[in-house]
Amino acid sequence: MSNLRRSLLCLLLGVFFLSLPGISRAGKGLSVGKVEKALEGIGVKGAKVQGVESLPMKGKVYLVFVKFPNGREAAFVMSEDARYLITGKVLDLSKNGKDITMEVGYSKGYLPLPKGTQAKEKVNITNSPAFGPAKAPKIIVFFDPLCPYCMKELNDLKPLADKGKLRLVLKYFIVHGDKARDIARNSLCLYEGGKKEEFWAYLFSHGNAKVQLPKCDDDKVEFILTRDGEEAKKLGLKGTPASIIKDKVYVGALGRVVVDKLLLTSDKEKK
Repeated sequence: MSNLRRSLLCLLLGVFFLSLPGISRAGKGLSVGKVEKALEGIGVKGAKVQGVESLPMKGKVYLVFVKFPNGREAAFVMSEDARYLITGKVLDLSKNGKDITMEVGYSKGYLPLPKGTQAKEKVNITNSPAFGPAKAPKIIVFFDPLCPYCMKELNDLKPLADKGKLRLVLKYFIVHGDKARDIARNSLCLYEGGKKEEFWAYLFSHGNAKVQLPKCDDDKVEFILTRDGEEAKKLGLKGTPASIIKDKVYVGALGRVVVDKLLLTSDKEKK
């Protein structure tokens, strides 16, 4: 095998591997056979195409979901003529970096939803920042203000809360030191002072947005931060973000698509 083929094979096997169900689908312009033949041409033999889906962009390119002989799975982009292959995720920058790869994968059934683990402890959300209707499906997110994955997660979920689709409850788990705790403390003061727009602007700017901090109960704020941190440790959390949906803990950023699917799935199971 040439160095070029070996490198490309490594890229294919290195792209975010996932457990995919055995579904066979094909896009209109790029057939399963054409994809498999192209892969064989670079030394990837025995790969089975799970699905081919067209992408909503100019030019005829497709998302391809593949399962390899060793049981590993991957998703990548391929041109209609099967000449070009691009590894990595497809993001829609016009929609705040919406992950098209995950959206298609979960919506079409190519990707399994995370299972989560049963929460070991009940958490107290009294006085925690909360957004969205009280009766909407609830997600509790443990986050650190300086965690970039946390900010991406909150940026994904805030619009759902704004539209009334979910109740977003925030709890703090500080893992990035004193600066993160200072930002957390100030953001809680903003929330307690009823300045919800400033609250979000301050968080999303990593504490750099110029805001007028209202007077707040310092003891109350410290109590919330300490309580949240202790609860995170009791739940066995090692980092952020982490979420609780229907008494199950999910570690890592879930994103809008997965959260929506998990809430719907949980509701159906409950019924």
